[in-house]
Amino acid sequence: MKEMRFNGKVVIITGAGQGLGAAYAVDFAAEGASVVLVGRTESKLEKVAAGIQSAGGTAMVCPADIAREDQVADLMEKVMVRFGTVDVLINNAAAHKSVALAETSKEDWDRQIDINLTGTFLCTRAVLPEMIKKRYGKIVNISSSAAKLFFPGFGAYSASKAGIVGLTHTLSEEVKQHNINVNALYLGMINTENTRARMGKDPAVTSQLEEMLQVEEVSKVVLFFASDDSSAIMGAAVDVFGKKA
Repeated sequence: MKEMRFNGKVVIITGAGQGLGAAYAVDFAAEGASVVLVGRTESKLEKVAAGIQSAGGTAMVCPADIAREDQVADLMEKVMVRFGTVDVLINNAAAHKSVALAETSKEDWDRQIDINLTGTFLCTRAVLPEMIKKRYGKIVNISSSAAKLFFPGFGAYSASKAGIVGLTHTLSEEVKQHNINVNALYLGMINTENTRARMGKDPAVTSQLEEMLQVEEVSKVVLFFASDDSSAIMGAAVDVFGKKA
């Protein structure tokens, strides 16, 4: 019988319409959680929700641009009306565009900082009052190997993901006395649809896919940090690189 670590828990996942976010949602629901699917494309969220519901799980679709304060506030209000609480937040949504800093437009810079870092801040701030009130919460922030292994063209992305780690450390010190765990994961290259699309069909490149992190491997780590099994870990930033950084 599958372990049900999240029975009765409400889990908010940003960037839940595809890739890692969708995988987390399916796995949380399979372990008893009510999952709140957040993203900008409602049709993608609905597809993920339908799969969860057909398997007997509970999923709520909440289209939102997490870089907008008003939409995050509206999202949190809807969650509280539907479920009355929140237990876990997975800050997974991300934007990325590879371009040298000298050629980076203000628009491209803003988009990556706004979604990756400001969105993480806004969603985190939104859930904290309820978590502090109930003296329980798990926040998992998704950073990237690009925050400390530096790649040309990743300036804005690297800055945003490094900022997430700084936010994680500071917030953990502020809320750990309230029994709230805040941790970050540095993710390496992962075999997702976006990765495969960027790599193209060159056999010399695609042969590396099996050596990359697999989605199911990452999901297991995320669920661990969101569970009570990780209650002793606070303010950590952990490498999840697999075989290839």
